[in-house]
Amino acid sequence: MKIILMRHGAPRVRFDEKMAAADFRHWVARYQLAGLDEVTRCDRALSVARECAAVACSDLPRSLESALRLEAGNIVYSDPLMREIELPHGSGRWPTPSLPTTFWLIAFRALWLVGYHGNAEGRRAVFHRADAAASKLIELAREHCSVLFVGHGMINHLLARELISRGWQGPRRPGRAHWQYGVYEYQGQAIA
Repeated sequence: MKIILMRHGAPRVRFDEKMAAADFRHWVARYQLAGLDEVTRCDRALSVARECAAVACSDLPRSLESALRLEAGNIVYSDPLMREIELPHGSGRWPTPSLPTTFWLIAFRALWLVGYHGNAEGRRAVFHRADAAASKLIELAREHCSVLFVGHGMINHLLARELISRGWQGPRRPGRAHWQYGVYEYQGQAIA
């Protein structure tokens, strides 16, 4: 059995804006609805996708559009369970200077990693969701033998960790860049 964890293509959203922490929530909302950048290339990803009998993705546009761009006609599962870990953001009461979007992305993700989740899902909920998502991917792999999951950076990392802890062989990190992937294989009888 084989599961490929692939990160979606580059989204159509600007990362060069400057904003206060309180305005970052508006950027996050736009990012969640963003589709793919028109010029994103995925030639290598396309050949890897063709090797899989089934495709799963999150229900976010950048994940669904990536699966379609890979000509993945056999999308058997698309669900919020597979979404990226939410980005927390500041409340309107945080007086901050206008800083680049990438600063806020890094700052709020780092805050999330140390326990701040504000208006996003907490770590315990995320780990529980990753566990359930890994079980679903294993179930799909059992049914179809090979599954491509077109997902997101951090959730793919957690899924890789889950698969490895369940005896699957593959890289600890499936790839951070757009269209990068990791291949996970299981030789024995898979346990969900």
